[in-house]
Amino acid sequence: MLRDKLFDSAYFSRWIDFEQQEAIDSRKTSLNDLPKHVGRALRATSLVTSAVQIAVMRYGRGDAIAELRDSILQVKDLLELKRSTFASIQLKKDVRQMYERLDLGRLYENLTLLAFMVSLRFSVQDTHRTLDLIGHAGEDALLDHLARVLGDESRPVAAQSKFPKIYAPLVEIIESPVEQRAVKLKKYLEGWYKRMKPIYWHDSHEGAEGAYFGYWCFEAALVAMLFDVDDSAIVAHPHYPADLVQHYRRLG
Repeated sequence: MLRDKLFDSAYFSRWIDFEQQEAIDSRKTSLNDLPKHVGRALRATSLVTSAVQIAVMRYGRGDAIAELRDSILQVKDLLELKRSTFASIQLKKDVRQMYERLDLGRLYENLTLLAFMVSLRFSVQDTHRTLDLIGHAGEDALLDHLARVLGDESRPVAAQSKFPKIYAPLVEIIESPVEQRAVKLKKYLEGWYKRMKPIYWHDSHEGAEGAYFGYWCFEAALVAMLFDVDDSAIVAHPHYPADLVQHYRRLG
């Protein structure tokens, strides 16, 4: 059943089946044919983003959560490809830093990937490898807290989120007493979309055809799953992927 409230299933199917996936397959095959190393860096990075967007579009279209495993594996495989590509190319220091830095879009994509992996009960080995591929240990308090719960117990925890105006409330939820978390998660979700205004996909439903892939607060679901937060007050919120959490708990 369609989960997204802004577009119909035909929209998502068109972009998943005929645009995004075909484009990924084509760009992946021709990656090493690109003559410039900067072009390879851009291509490898954009492939990961496209794969995350496909997973989110499939979720919005209403695909069964269990059937999304192949899309999540594709994201992980493309992170592996990105790692090997960056190891094999020569880039100026500032250019490499530009492509490897933890910006807001990349952090959101990482949190989305982890939310799906947790809900689908990926193996400890797959999760640890994904955390290694994500990297950026000690840079963002939210990512660090989540990584430690997922088994990276030696990971340093940053003093705060790299994007405190957006993710400081989630860090606060994690660090709060259990009885306060549900209320704070509800408050966070209520202001989430407005808070996400700096990210590249904000208001994309008003932009070019195919730019929109969904407005989902996967990071809230990830915190709810890993810290067992009562989310009963927010299951009907249009930006909350409630059944991702329900799927995780059913498998538990």
